[in-house]
Amino acid sequence: MSLRKVWFVCAAATLGGCFEAALETDEAYVIGGTLTADGEFPGVGALMYDFGGQVMQGCTGTLIAPNAVLTAAHCVDPELTGPVTPGFSLDLDTTNGNAITVPGLVAHKHESFSIDVEPLEGLAEFFDIGVLILSQPITTVAPVKMPRPEHGTALIAGLDLAIVGYGRTSNATQDTGVMYDAMTKLISFNTTEIQVGMGSPQPQNCQGDSGGPALADVGGARRVVGVVSRSYSGFECTMGGVDTRVDAYLEWIHGKVPTGIPCGSGLAEACPEEEDPEDEGGCCSTGGGGGAGAGVLGLLVGMALLRPRRRR
Repeated sequence: MSLRKVWFVCAAATLGGCFEAALETDEAYVIGGTLTADGEFPGVGALMYDFGGQVMQGCTGTLIAPNAVLTAAHCVDPELTGPVTPGFSLDLDTTNGNAITVPGLVAHKHESFSIDVEPLEGLAEFFDIGVLILSQPITTVAPVKMPRPEHGTALIAGLDLAIVGYGRTSNATQDTGVMYDAMTKLISFNTTEIQVGMGSPQPQNCQGDSGGPALADVGGARRVVGVVSRSYSGFECTMGGVDTRVDAYLEWIHGKVPTGIPCGSGLAEACPEEEDPEDEGGCCSTGGGGGAGAGVLGLLVGMALLRPRRRR
């Protein structure tokens, strides 16, 4: 078994016994965040895993369509999580045994993702993105929008990011399962990944927050621009976390979620209120709305196992 596979298996925090032994370091969790207030991050929730009748939170995910959750590939890889498809809960606290969970129907990891591939230190191309399709739609909250293709240019060093997740708050405790959030910065990037945070005192994602979102205000909306994949430097979370860029996998995501992604999100059609740039400054509009162009409705999909929680 590769070192990478051992790391993911053990980093699956609540997923197994080796979790505790694998994270014996002060840097193996995300701290520096605060308890998430009700309604602050609607659409972000916990992936819930059933292990022999014991249901527990193991990753974080983001609702991108009423029946689809974006997460990390390693959060839905049967080699790591077993044959049972995880469910999804919007509860802020999943530790009381009564979390309201929507069962998962089918999970998709990116076809090029392999737990046996050892990613290089720093940014690379790891394909760590996945999608969980739910057995029934969630209609109590609106899906979180994904970036449009043109929003990739906004992902630059210094961009403010909100990170959210259910990971540990201290190496001295096993307090996973409660949502925390924090603000941090985008540090560096390549075409498929971003470095999120840079270690204490700056909040960052790390083990226990996989699959969770990095959210940024771009294109007039809060959008999920990253999905937590791993730490930037080996087991140590001293140089920030690595997120998979959502804009790099839009076609793949839409391919797995062909319907339900809201207008103005990813490759979906533009919303009626979005003005077509070709109409700006031109003749008066004759009919109220429409237009804004027919969007390219493509294929895409996304990923995690350790929830991004900014506590650090």
